[in-house]
Amino acid sequence: MEVKEKSKAPAVDSSVLILDLLAASAYPLTLSEICEQTGIAAASGHRIINALLDHQLVALDPSRKKSYCIGSRIFQIASTIYNKQSIIPFFYPIAEILKNEIHKTIFLSVPVGNKVVVVSKVESSMGSAFNIHIGQTMAMHQSASGKAILSMRSDDFQRSYFKGEEKSSPAIGGSLEEIAEDLSRAKRLGYAVTHGEIDSQVSCIAAPILNLRNEPVAAISAAINGEFLNAQDARTYSKNLVQAARQLSSRIV
Repeated sequence: MEVKEKSKAPAVDSSVLILDLLAASAYPLTLSEICEQTGIAAASGHRIINALLDHQLVALDPSRKKSYCIGSRIFQIASTIYNKQSIIPFFYPIAEILKNEIHKTIFLSVPVGNKVVVVSKVESSMGSAFNIHIGQTMAMHQSASGKAILSMRSDDFQRSYFKGEEKSSPAIGGSLEEIAEDLSRAKRLGYAVTHGEIDSQVSCIAAPILNLRNEPVAAISAAINGEFLNAQDARTYSKNLVQAARQLSSRIV
């Protein structure tokens, strides 16, 4: 197991651990439960919780005595970011048409730093339920949406991206040649394909959404249930997917 370098801001790390725990929990947690599940010392946990309370990042939950849940500030921040995604209103009607054409669940993802985040989706009644949700974050080079976006970035951007990825995950060095081939293929074809990013039985296909400067601002993708999406099937799905991406791109300034 890779040993992470000791953080220079342990309080920040502990705050993130607490927020992640509360966001994932099905019920509010007491301080002792939070400390037990995160491994944070009780005294530190008490100080951090109080600071998070002051900033409304966590809140006391009235349904359970002395227990904590995610605070309103988190939702305010998330709403602000969500509302900045001006592409979302255009996504729904186009995704509905695409869903009915290929009978698959359709996703919209945007790049955030060195990750790609799912910001919207349109479920297909004929498709299978997938283990992917709004807010899910994936490394760019590991997802179809991320590869579609990354393929349209400049060589300098790609070099900088992989340099950063190698620092945090040195093992990626052995896969760089293969990933580079995937990105080159995606740029040439206009779409990217991955297998197993959700689970081993699911493939994903994605096309980039570009602004007027031909810069990738998002990606539209479809999840395909099955062990492997062969090249012929990928070409079939890509016709509708690329057309949908072009329609969305025409609405981006």
